This record gives sequence, structure tokens and C-alpha cells, in this order.
Amino acid sequence: MGAAVSGAAAQDSGLGTTWKEGPHFAGKKKVRKSISGAACAPVVPPACIAALDEENRTQFFTISDRTLKPGPVMAIVEDNGNGDPDTEGAAYADGFFYLLGSHGLSRKKGKFHLSSFLVFRFPVDKKTGKPAFDISADTLASEIARSDRLRNAIRTSPGVIGDYAEKPLGKNAGGANLEGLAVIGKRLYVGFRGPSSKGRAYILSVDVDGLFGHGGLAPVIFALELGKNIGIRDLAAVSDGILILAGPVQKEGPYSIYRWDLKNSPQKLQDLAMPDPDVKAETLLVLGQQNDTYDVLVLYDGAKDGGPREYRLSYSQ
Repeated sequence: MGAAVSGAAAQDSGLGTTWKEGPHFAGKKKVRKSISGAACAPVVPPACIAALDEENRTQFFTISDRTLKPGPVMAIVEDNGNGDPDTEGAAYADGFFYLLGSHGLSRKKGKFHLSSFLVFRFPVDKKTGKPAFDISADTLASEIARSDRLRNAIRTSPGVIGDYAEKPLGKNAGGANLEGLAVIGKRLYVGFRGPSSKGRAYILSVDVDGLFGHGGLAPVIFALELGKNIGIRDLAAVSDGILILAGPVQKEGPYSIYRWDLKNSPQKLQDLAMPDPDVKAETLLVLGQQNDTYDVLVLYDGAKDGGPREYRLSYSQ
């Protein structure tokens, strides 16, 4: 990765400030390089989960002294050889953690795996951010809820989203593929890496109770001007909206962080430079928020244990 860049020079270069290398996440090197989303409960120290796009599990971790400290592993689907859930996003809201399957075909061979078309939710203690039930790396806990209702909402969406639902990621504008997740109140927001059309990236919002209950989803689609062939790599809820980690639909292109107030056009806060040609910005974690700044952590797909780098982002009201 090279030497760390610090202070104003790091911010200006788009490289951020490198965090300390901590204990390793579980699994082989490929799994340790596959962190594709993360979310933290607002407790001290932060209690967090990681979305792993190469695994049928999630792993808990904490943050302390600018270090990620991995904890227990929890199965989210059965390990039956029928494909992993390809979890690409994570979120926390009101005592629940959420994990998001990609809702797309596999990238390399365009295969369909039913477990990729699920949204997961499980409760935690609001004071500790930890499950009150027993967890296991091999046995599924009954407290983990799973919903497949988002799949139909995507397939029946009007326009470009429905047109590219369950199509290969590498074709034309990019088949529908989710990589961002945020929950605000009773609404769940998912961000599409693809498709991208006419410089627009897409977010779909649905009702949380409808997703995990029996009511309607009340879907709403947002088309955001982020640039040609740019999609959404992650979402993170803040008190005044959502932060968007934007990046290329395919392999090559710029990465940036935007602030979106759910009403107006997104405001670009930071262009990102990749610390290594073989890594891609994949995860955005909010560490803190002041009157006009956010402290965020970016994790990278392809970097061991996420290769975290910190940024301070200023914004205008």
C-alpha cells in the first residue's frame, strides 16, 4: 500500500489518513479482502458488523484507538453449496442490524443464486449493540429475519431499473446490482451500482415494515446525477440525509463521496484516490458528525481487512 499520507496533504490527495493494522478478520485471505459493507450501532465503543461478499456469514467488530478489532462470526444462510448471499451493504437503525444481498447475477459467470436476493435483519441490545441471542458461525439463529420481497420490487420497477433487473453486470449500462444500504426511520434505501443511464445513478426506497411484514413496500425511485457510468458503491445514513460513496459501474472510473439531503441534487464532498491499483473503495462508515463536517472511514475491496482510511468532510448547509 505504501507509506501513509497524513494531514492536509492526505486530504488534498484524496488518500485519507491510514488507520493502524489490527487483528485479522476471520477466513482465508480472499475472504479478508472481501469486506463490501459495514455498519455500527451508536454505542461506546462502536459495535459493528461487516458485509462479506465471499461468505455466508457476517463478522462483528469494534472500533478502538483507530483500529478495527474483529469479533465473533455469525452464519446468515445455510452452508449448503448453493451459493453465498453476496452481501454488499449493511445498516443499523433503531435496535436492528440489516444486511443486503446484491440482488444481481454473479459478476464473473452471470449465475443466479437465490440467496443473493435477500435482505437480512436481526435485533441487538440498544445499549451494547450486541445480539441478545446465541450466535454461531455454523448454525442459523431463528432471530435472523430474511425477506425476498425487494426482488419483485426491482423486477417491476418502471424504466431502466426494471429493464436491467437480473441481467449480467457487465452488459451495456450494467445489470441491476445493489451495493448500498441505509435505513432512516421506517424507510429502507438501496443504492444501485448498476444500471447507470444518461449520467444517472439510482436509489430505491421501500417501507421497512412492508419488507419484513405483510404491508405494501410503497417503492420510490430516485435518479441522481452522479456522472456517466457512475453507480453507487455504498450508502451511510446521517442526521440530515445520506452520504453516498459513488464509483464506476464497471472496473475503471472515479470514486467520490456525496452528501444527499433526500430532496435536492447530491453535493460532492470529496474525490477519492485509490491507495493501490488493485483495490476499490467499497464501504463508507460514519464515525462522527459536527455542525458542518463528517468524519468517515472508507474500506476497500481487495485490501486485507478493508485497509481503512479516515477522512474529514466539510459541507455547506
